[in-house]
Amino acid sequence: MYLGLSGYNHESAAALVNNDAKLIDYCREESLSRIKGDKSFPKRSIRKIIENNKLNISEIKAVVFYERPLSSFLHPIKTATLYFPKSAPLISHQLRNFKKSSIGCFLDLASIFPGLEKKLIYLDHHLSHTLNALPYSNNQKNICSVVVDGFGDRSTSSISQVNNPYDIREIWTCKYPVSLGLLYSAITDFLGFQVNEGEYKVMGLAAFGNKKSQLAKKVSSLLNFDIVTKRFEQDMSFFSYHISPNDSFSEKLITLLGKPRNPFESLSTENKDFQKYADIAAGAQSLVINNLRMLFEYAYSLTNTTTFLFSGGVAMNSASLDSIASLPFVEKLIVPPSPGDAGSAIGAAYYGFLKNSVKTVKFLPKPDLFPSQYNYENQLKTAKKILDKDFKILTNNINEALKIAANLISKGEVIGTLIGNIEIGPRALGHRSLICDGKNAKAVNYLNSVIKNRSPFRPTAPCMNLETAKKYYDLRGELMESYKSMGATCSCKVGSGSSNFPTSHIDETARLQIIEDNSFLDKLFRELKEFDIEILANSSLNASGDPTCYDLIDVLMLSARHPLRYIITDFGLLESKFFGHI
Repeated sequence: MYLGLSGYNHESAAALVNNDAKLIDYCREESLSRIKGDKSFPKRSIRKIIENNKLNISEIKAVVFYERPLSSFLHPIKTATLYFPKSAPLISHQLRNFKKSSIGCFLDLASIFPGLEKKLIYLDHHLSHTLNALPYSNNQKNICSVVVDGFGDRSTSSISQVNNPYDIREIWTCKYPVSLGLLYSAITDFLGFQVNEGEYKVMGLAAFGNKKSQLAKKVSSLLNFDIVTKRFEQDMSFFSYHISPNDSFSEKLITLLGKPRNPFESLSTENKDFQKYADIAAGAQSLVINNLRMLFEYAYSLTNTTTFLFSGGVAMNSASLDSIASLPFVEKLIVPPSPGDAGSAIGAAYYGFLKNSVKTVKFLPKPDLFPSQYNYENQLKTAKKILDKDFKILTNNINEALKIAANLISKGEVIGTLIGNIEIGPRALGHRSLICDGKNAKAVNYLNSVIKNRSPFRPTAPCMNLETAKKYYDLRGELMESYKSMGATCSCKVGSGSSNFPTSHIDETARLQIIEDNSFLDKLFRELKEFDIEILANSSLNASGDPTCYDLIDVLMLSARHPLRYIITDFGLLESKFFGHI
């Protein structure tokens, strides 16, 4: 067995790959700690994986950490010294937090899981991203990997030639502090959203902006890919993330764009400054799309391949994928369901297999969308008193539960789902979802604004089968895998009426999910045929700001605090006694 880990900087996670190169378990630390974006050492995830798979320490052949800690620690300090004395606070902060950095991984393993530290391997950060994406590709030789994130070890972007799973060669890098990912995070911060968590809100806000406005143009000029030098060029005087432990942008950016948004004030389309912030978001989105297109064009010139892997935190920018896929040389664009740092734990586990297994493979098997092992029977025992007191079990039969749920959805109800294993990525795909009729504007608004308490400019994703998707949206064959994991947006088909669906963005796009045959949602859609419902609105099973519900206790607490009346589970359909329906 091979254990992969990520943590300390962004999202913590653990992954387990077996001796046949199959991903058999995966867990994000936030699922167990209930801390959104938990970046601590993933002790809970490791313990869960060891217990669920009944492992002895001796059965784990290698533990692979997703970055090289010393390089990751020293590079920001080295860069900061170039800006001394302005950067003194950052240098001091880094040195004071030495023991809290990823350098502590060895000691944390030794103290909590004695023996595992002797098997610890450190991996280049961008290689962990590449190996996370590679198993999702049907072709795993002579292809190109593009990684774009905030910062990893020493680089912020890279291009690699993947000759085969055992031979991956980095051929171009962008060095810190120039960073497309950190720039987007700085704009996220400027717009009053939380860094490393609110970037998707900037994407949603960008749809309301005018990318041709003067404000948007100012933002889109902050970073450019120079076609002569083949480098990203960024004026660092507008930013502070490389010299300050607290500030991501400088006074110069405020002079350029105006007053930043107060994060403690709500943002809605009625706000007087809404258009200003939307234009800034649109400029940031244009910057990302334009520079990614140029980076992929350069990658093609280096590798002459038509199949691309795309990973790193910036690959979470679902609104950019359609534009990249439209490039004439792109035949396949493969983005893993969890392209950020949490997913890097998966790539790290694969590296452990490739470098330590006596078994040689030509092909890494594609992981399941729901690999995390979950035992609902134990949860049922733990939650029995809560269920008996505050919930009514409408039926214990899952097939009957699907029929009742379909009828409730047809009447405008919102249903929570807690089915089997949790999704591999951050997007809910039906196992930990809130769902309702995707064409019922009242139900979608209730899901989005009342249950989840989300900003009104953030639309909910539509999910459907492939035939329905073809009817309403302009799909790209290059992105079919991403549609299955809700990873890419597409345009509404002209004349189909889909631009008016409550799940569509104001710019007439949608981040849709195409369901897989025989999945839970596929079975539900069979029951929904009776009611002529062909699209469901699908959002993660959580309240805004909280991690997605992991187990039964989590969803029961969500229902107790928010007006979620119905929950469909592996053991039947529950009705909460706390709240009425719409």
